[in-house]
Amino acid sequence: MVFQHIRKWLAAPFGFTAIPVSVLTVVVYGAVFAAVLSTDQLYDVPKNTKGLDVDRAYADLHQITARPHPYLSHANDDVHAYLLSQLEPVAAAQAYVHLSDDLTSNASWVVSGHGVYFEGTNILVKVDGAEAGADGVLFSVHYDSVSTAPGATDDGMGVVTLLELVRYFAVPENRPRRTAVFFFNNGEEDGLNGAYVYWKHPWSNLTSSFINLEGAASGGRPLLFRSTSLAPTRAYASKAISHLQADVLTADAYKRGIIRSYTDYQVYAAGLKGTVEPMAGLDIAFYKNRAYYHTPRDSIAGMGYNEGRKALWAMMESARGAGLALLNDDDTVSANAEPAVYFDLFRTKLVVFPLRSLFIANVTFLVIGPIVILILLAMVLLASAKTPQEHAAEEQVQHDKWARTKIVLRQAFGWSRFWIALVVGIAAHVGLVAGFVHLNPYVVHAHPFLVLTAYLSLSFLTITAPLQLFQHFIPASPSSEKLAVLLEHYLLTWAFLVFSTVEIQKYQIAGLYWITVWNVGALIASSVALTESTNGSGSRFVPGVLYEAPAHDVANGRDEELGGEAEGEPVETEATEITPLMHQHRPDEAGSAADLKYQEHGWWIAQLLVSVPMVAVLVFQLELLQLQALMNTLVDGSSPLTVYGNLSALSMLVFIPLAPFAHKVSRWLTVVATVVFAVSLTISWTVFPFTQEKPFKVYFQQRVEIGAPTIATPSSYPALVTNADYPGTGSADSAASHSVRAITTLTGLEGYVDHLAMREMPSSRNKGTLCYLDTVLKPGLRVCEWESDLLPSPGGDVTSGRDLEWLEVKTERLNATRAVIKLKGTNTRGCRLYFDKRITSYAILDGDAAGGGLLAGYEMPDEGVNELRLWTRTWGKPFVVEFGWNGTEVTDATMRGRAACEWAEYASASAGGSNPAAHSALIPALEELRAFLPLWALPSKATDGLVETWTRFEV
Repeated sequence: MVFQHIRKWLAAPFGFTAIPVSVLTVVVYGAVFAAVLSTDQLYDVPKNTKGLDVDRAYADLHQITARPHPYLSHANDDVHAYLLSQLEPVAAAQAYVHLSDDLTSNASWVVSGHGVYFEGTNILVKVDGAEAGADGVLFSVHYDSVSTAPGATDDGMGVVTLLELVRYFAVPENRPRRTAVFFFNNGEEDGLNGAYVYWKHPWSNLTSSFINLEGAASGGRPLLFRSTSLAPTRAYASKAISHLQADVLTADAYKRGIIRSYTDYQVYAAGLKGTVEPMAGLDIAFYKNRAYYHTPRDSIAGMGYNEGRKALWAMMESARGAGLALLNDDDTVSANAEPAVYFDLFRTKLVVFPLRSLFIANVTFLVIGPIVILILLAMVLLASAKTPQEHAAEEQVQHDKWARTKIVLRQAFGWSRFWIALVVGIAAHVGLVAGFVHLNPYVVHAHPFLVLTAYLSLSFLTITAPLQLFQHFIPASPSSEKLAVLLEHYLLTWAFLVFSTVEIQKYQIAGLYWITVWNVGALIASSVALTESTNGSGSRFVPGVLYEAPAHDVANGRDEELGGEAEGEPVETEATEITPLMHQHRPDEAGSAADLKYQEHGWWIAQLLVSVPMVAVLVFQLELLQLQALMNTLVDGSSPLTVYGNLSALSMLVFIPLAPFAHKVSRWLTVVATVVFAVSLTISWTVFPFTQEKPFKVYFQQRVEIGAPTIATPSSYPALVTNADYPGTGSADSAASHSVRAITTLTGLEGYVDHLAMREMPSSRNKGTLCYLDTVLKPGLRVCEWESDLLPSPGGDVTSGRDLEWLEVKTERLNATRAVIKLKGTNTRGCRLYFDKRITSYAILDGDAAGGGLLAGYEMPDEGVNELRLWTRTWGKPFVVEFGWNGTEVTDATMRGRAACEWAEYASASAGGSNPAAHSALIPALEELRAFLPLWALPSKATDGLVETWTRFEV
């Protein structure tokens, strides 16, 4: 007797009862959440940085990000000069290090429905490899920022990382096997312009692989955004990278158009059609805290105290580790562009393998899995075959019509419990998503973990509560219910595996790798349960026999909550829903009732550990990644349904593997989850969605229209030369007055930009404001505009006379379908031409602009384009553009359009630079916005130019 009590006491923690199951559930999910969240943080900079100087790079970052430096700013020239000052001594010290200040490469191309002409100011450094060959590696960053941000993350940390890598590889003992080309390009923020011009440089023929360093957020840990193929991805698995983050799901999101952000990666990965082969490579970028992206807080201070150094080291370590592998290893270079599957485990280990291996594994488990389950199921059915006496007894019980009906109902509910719980969970999550979208759609922007808590707690509730209720009202053997739900759970994973395999075959979608892990775990758990069920030992529970515990214990629920099994006398009961499956013989020995009581020890633990933790880790990592990547995109116009829908699906997937064990989870855990859900949901639906730490974005632009000459124009406003014949005999009078109309536009979320932000602007008061839905620049956002008295100024070196004019436009008709236009802007190097009718050809006539036609693969489409974007490296240089059109496109003899130039400098961003603030452009409307925006909002640029000044032309 004492021995039996000791055995029971020792076995209690392993029994399939409420307390052990609840404890293991809490431990497993607590470990999953803690491990993923704790490893998602930045790590301190190590003492031994192995040849990289973080302090020097951090000092470089301060110099580069002292002020915004877009292509249309003199601060951009300052950054260019600083980079040269740092690179020239390095190149001069070693014969195998070469520096190219490329001020000659120009190019034209057509992309995204508009034509482009760009004059580059790129800087390149070449470190000759120890082995000759044409398989060099390109390291690419862009040194321009947007006009509203200093660019510490986008792309300052990438720039200083590349500076440090140049210094590192210039050391003789670090000289690589393959040639390395370090590319500091300019003009990325205005359309990837610098990357396109790379193809014009002779060193572009040396590289077949690339690493692009970017910043699509502010600080945090860099992520492997995309990879072209398996070979370069292996480089990111380098042992030289101690902490990393990567998931092929982000590449799939780009592939399917879910993420529309563009980086230089796409230029290099495309190559030039018929001329330059596509390069294989990696896109590494910061992605967290996108609320500061393209705002004044994309700064060193904006990353947080001492966080900037940590983030910088994370980028430096990743770039060097991957670069070393690409430059020196053989398995990172391959002409075969084989797709890859990759993901990290706890931010320390990269798992990478071919996509075809995943496809083969999927097909294998799709075929073998069901066969294994069916064989084991057949063995269980044979082992549970009934004796003739039991068939006779069953027929006697089922003779009553109501008894037969109850048996059918119990069996139907028994084998549909999991599916009913799944439907309930889906319905609950649909309601939750609808609630967030309609009541507080932007709350995830500033309170992501509050929203995440609500979704996870609801997922736990919808998995456990329905199964617990079924067990309460329609009781079944705990082990039998577990087996039934395990089999149903496996069937669900098998259906998911079919979907995953089809996606791989049709679209090469690799981000569903976790489904394979899920299916394998469910297969192993189900197989173990079925194998266990073939055991005919008398210690097994006998379905169809109900053990009646003492009344007071049952009433108080102690049997369920304390984990004990009440001992009573066995009585024959009606068959349960799984009696045919699990039927076993009851021993005939007298006094064996106590031994007959159901007890399962150990096996359920193995089943839970096989089926739950691994898939929970993979799915929760994905959930955290998508939450941090998408939570701040709503202010850019993204749909809330995408963010909340993904949260809903992934939260459910985290807890679905728990379903086979959910009916034994303590009801007190369900109560706690209910309270957590109620509290988090109440706060989420009532709290203001934006904070000073996670601010709202307001996109700014001012459009200045200069029309026909008028009598009354502000005397201080610059004059315009427009629509003179070129090179005819007449010209417009530069002293004439012209009508000037300045329109300030703010773009943002409806209900915030119109009701809260715009009304704070003094210049908008007592003005006729117009608000409408944007369908061009920021689709989905609301544009509010008004005519403002705050007039900008182009600035320049001369403060009086003809140079104060905004634009100079001259035109000449060459023949019926060709014309020339000369366009010059004061103190700018970016202009645009908008045509009322589509043009089908264009060329820059300046002798210095010979570019050999349009880039291969980026030719003019048959339908033509309506817009040309023109960029020069020389301030105030005129563009002379010849363009043509199809005769049938113009119904009369005149081609009409708008000539415009862009400005992106303003006083508060120019102080301290080489161009004195007094001579820089002035944008009072932007200064007003910066001064009067609420603390929970920040300004950002709406497009390339903060100010666009335009006039009509016809020719």
